[in-house]
Amino acid sequence: MAETGYKARLRDLFGKDWRDAILTGDYPAAVPCSIQDVDLAAVLPTVFYLFRFGRRRGRGRFAEVFGERATAEQVVERLAASSHCWGFDDELTRSILGDLLLGFCLENRDRSERKDAPIQRALPTHYFASWLDLPPDSGDLQYVPEMLVALLANQPGPVIEPTAADLPTPFPVGARFRENLLLKPFLAGVTVAGPAGSLTADQFDESASVALPEWLMIRLAGLLEQAPSPLTGKFAPIVNQRPLAARVADLFRADLEAFLAAYGETMPRGVLLSLLEAALAVGMTTILTSTASLLLQWAEQGRLPAKDDQRALPLFLDASNGHDQGLRKASGKIMDEAVKRMADLPAILMALRLLDYEARHDATLRDQLPPGAPDGHDRINFLGDIRLGRAPGASRLLDALESKALRVAEAWQEDNPALARKLTAPMSPSMRVMTLAQALVELRGAKQAGKWLELFDSCLLCDHPRGLAVKRAAAGARKPARDQRLTPLTDGVLDYLAHLWVARAERAASPATLAGFLDALRDNYGFCVAASPDGATLSSKLLDQNRQRLEARLRDLGLLASVSDAEAMKLIQARFPVAAAVDAIGGRG
Repeated sequence: MAETGYKARLRDLFGKDWRDAILTGDYPAAVPCSIQDVDLAAVLPTVFYLFRFGRRRGRGRFAEVFGERATAEQVVERLAASSHCWGFDDELTRSILGDLLLGFCLENRDRSERKDAPIQRALPTHYFASWLDLPPDSGDLQYVPEMLVALLANQPGPVIEPTAADLPTPFPVGARFRENLLLKPFLAGVTVAGPAGSLTADQFDESASVALPEWLMIRLAGLLEQAPSPLTGKFAPIVNQRPLAARVADLFRADLEAFLAAYGETMPRGVLLSLLEAALAVGMTTILTSTASLLLQWAEQGRLPAKDDQRALPLFLDASNGHDQGLRKASGKIMDEAVKRMADLPAILMALRLLDYEARHDATLRDQLPPGAPDGHDRINFLGDIRLGRAPGASRLLDALESKALRVAEAWQEDNPALARKLTAPMSPSMRVMTLAQALVELRGAKQAGKWLELFDSCLLCDHPRGLAVKRAAAGARKPARDQRLTPLTDGVLDYLAHLWVARAERAASPATLAGFLDALRDNYGFCVAASPDGATLSSKLLDQNRQRLEARLRDLGLLASVSDAEAMKLIQARFPVAAAVDAIGGRG
């Protein structure tokens, strides 16, 4: 049946409000961003804007100044005619300027180098990238920037507010944006001339020394004359919704604080940008795999584990970077297990939406329903109690969902008798909720059910030089080939993780040992290198081989110092100097 058909039928059965609330893939109390594909590498300019103005970004002047669906050629034409650029008068010089812009400031879809292709995003070369409203609709970034700001700001209220003047924090919002550790490396030459909330207050000090890529971004922003206007109305505030996976969310915040405090002012800009992409991939992937693990436990037990007991689904990182067949096969096998376990998540999220909707419309239960923000832990546990009949008044809600299941079965009896049989079979009320959820996921179709994996691939930065995974056609697969995700440990990710480990060790005033590094990868992120992931058994020979490969890679990258073969004498070292003051600003996290 066509998608419009099943939506229309469910609307006729239960009303438009119910249909619209249920037939979405999202559930912010569990996952604060939209569950679908997103360009993770494109989010930082919008994050800069959110921290600066404390409101969601609206439309700016990029299309007005450079044209709708502007190309690099159009941007070059406008830039070359400005008072700050001269000498770009012929085809060769303008081609060179276009190459510089596409190399350092702007990017086309799929990183195409064509100068006649529409520009898709701005690179975070400088703070003024936040003045370029790319993509034009900030909602196209699927609320990932808003989630990151809420996670880093770590505020208690329902929406993100400007940070008070006397509150110590590494990631302040609003007028104190110049103190923000994430923004500071990108603020070269930025001055504030006017009220903090003015869209034109941020100016460039012409006497400041900046690199050519920064200068180009500054000139692009200068042509726009102001930052984009914030959204207005009920969609303007940044909702303070943090990830359900609280342990790794706190770890991500502490990691970024330690990394930026240590290297924000000492790393070359290009290296810092590359490692920040790896940092986003590591943080977002771990949040997603931890959330998956939590939801799977909730489906089994009706309760979420305590914060200290939360763990991510494990991944096996191939330290040969895909060159060793045995290690490559092992990484694919462990990833396949993780993907297989995540196949149940669309139905679990559907069950949460069903329970949440019914609880919000129940005269008794709605007053007991805990808030879903900024932390959804208590709300989801309460919904688990309802599902298992442990909450007062739960039986009435479960009866209502059973009635809906029977009505769906009746409506699809002729079109899908197998689905109808599943919904009407004898089962417990708790199982009936999950069966109804699975039926609704089935009606939505495989494409909608696959949105979780789209988001997962985005968080992994799949097939990206600083990503955690690559996709390959599975060996022996028939057409259409099934994609297999492999997890080679790329240089970019290894570089970030090693530098982060040195920064964390400096804060703890402890040696940055290789053994401690391997333990931290497993315990903090679920990244296994020299140990078998939980639930799997890899041979000791394979694990030893992977560790040896890792040590060789670290040496090649200048990240390992060892004065003997003793494990305690094998130390991770940084290639760039660690800033003198690396103590935490807002606590050690």
